[in-house]
This record gives sequence, structure tokens and C-alpha cells, in this order.
Amino acid sequence: MRVAALDREDLGAIRGIVEAAFPHDRVAAVLEEKLLGPNGSRAGTTLVAWDGESPAGVIAMAGRWIKLFAVDPGKRGHGVGTVLLDLARTWVRNRGGGGKLRFMDHPGNYLSPGLDLREVAGRSWVENHGFKVASENINLRVSLDGNPKVTEERAALLSERARKAGYEVRRVGRGERDLLLRVATEAFAAAWAFELGRAMEQDPPAVFAAFQGGMPVAFAAHDANNSGLGWFGPAGTLTAHRGHRLGEALLVHCLLDVRGRPEGGVIAWIGPREFYEKSAGAVEDRRFVVYEEGP
Repeated sequence: MRVAALDREDLGAIRGIVEAAFPHDRVAAVLEEKLLGPNGSRAGTTLVAWDGESPAGVIAMAGRWIKLFAVDPGKRGHGVGTVLLDLARTWVRNRGGGGKLRFMDHPGNYLSPGLDLREVAGRSWVENHGFKVASENINLRVSLDGNPKVTEERAALLSERARKAGYEVRRVGRGERDLLLRVATEAFAAAWAFELGRAMEQDPPAVFAAFQGGMPVAFAAHDANNSGLGWFGPAGTLTAHRGHRLGEALLVHCLLDVRGRPEGGVIAWIGPREFYEKSAGAVEDRRFVVYEEGP
């Protein structure tokens, strides 16, 4: 067995391996983004284990995060995963900034925010290799078919309410990208700004914001991660401007924008669950477990 950095031309060869490892994800649609896409300020690498001319396994890293890890079902139990995991540990020490390895929930470019709770065999393997449960995450889903909370009329009503309160709710223009990212970085997190930058690359830009005096004071995006699937987020409202239902207006605009996407209506890695339930009728969709190396 030999291990080498992934070449773009080999994406097709490893597609089946990754799909088999993540049956609950539309990984084929975002494979290039996960394995070769940007990771913000963190260094990244993707390694492939080869058995002759056939790929046996793959691991994608971003800093100390394992973004994606898959072994050919026919090669499991032969040490392929252990070899890749050991190489990942070495890479993190030498180039990834150090720290404990962590599975899946890399801020900014992630397939899913943890291992799906239903992946019993995969979770067992991870636990047997020295990882402990660090946290759990949830994805919600909003039905976009016949949902009275997600209509053009409601979006217009919420936008008009915002206008009367002194705000303009609209899609962000390309020329406003740097201003938006600066606000997001200063008020929230660099990872959010990174995701917003990716959403701004969509055509048209997949970011809506509430403006006051020419400044974005609230924002919401879709397709900032897992581009093309229609996932919602990130979203935030500056503290001084909360209480005007700006987040609700922006959420509805984004959800209308993703109608027809393969996973339009998914709200990933949620924070204020009650807000999404009340504002759009969101329900629980998937649960995930985040693993980190033990002490």
C-alpha cells in the first residue's frame, strides 16, 4: 500500500468509497469542495491510500480537523484506516498547527457537523481508536412545499415591517462583499466571514442583509457550505439591532431562494432552535456526534 496526496484527476476513482462511507449525505455532489476546497486560514491536505491501482481509503484534513475519512468497504479490517489516521496525526503535529484530532465539525468547510448518529460501525471504530464524544449537533429541516411561513407574501410583509423600523432588507451586492465580511469578522467570527465570502461567490450572491445607513446590521446566507445543496447559514444580527424580526425576514428570503435545491430547507449546525421552529416551522432532521482525541 502506498499513500499520496490526492490528485484532482483521481476524484472519480475515490467517489464510490466516500459514498459508501456516508450513505446519509449527498457527498458526491460536494466531493471536490470537501477534498480540495479552501479551509479559510487553516492548512489542509487530502491523502489517498492506494492498493495497487485501486484506492483503498482517503482522509481530508484542515488544521486538526478530519473533514472526511473513508475506507473501501472491501478493505476494512486490513489496517488502511489506522495507517491514514497515524499519518493524519503526524501531519497535524508538523503542519496542521498541533492539537487533538477532531472529527467532522470543521468551521467553514464541513460535510456534516459530526458523524451521523446512525453510523454505528463508524462511530465504534472511532471510539476504539482513542476518540471520545466531545459534543452533539443537530440539523433542522424546513418544508418548502406549501409552508405558509415561507411565501413571497410573508417575505414582503416582513421586509415592509423592517422598512418601517428603518431597515432595508435585500440581497447583498457584489460590491458590498468586503463591507459585509468586515462586519461579520468584527462582530461574530472569522469562520463566518469565510463562509459568507463563499456564499457571495454564488450567482446571484446567496446572502441577504438588513441595511441601516448603508451598513449591514444583520445577514443570512445559504450555500456557504456544501455549495449547491441549499443549506442555510450562517446568519447573525448585531446586538443593537435585535428585536426587529430582521433575522426572521432574512431567513424567509433565503429559504425562498433555495426552493428546488437538493437539500433546500436544511438548517445546519443550529443554534437557536426555537427561533427556527417558530419562524419557519423547522423540525429536527439529523443528529450528529462530534469526536475528539482522548486525554
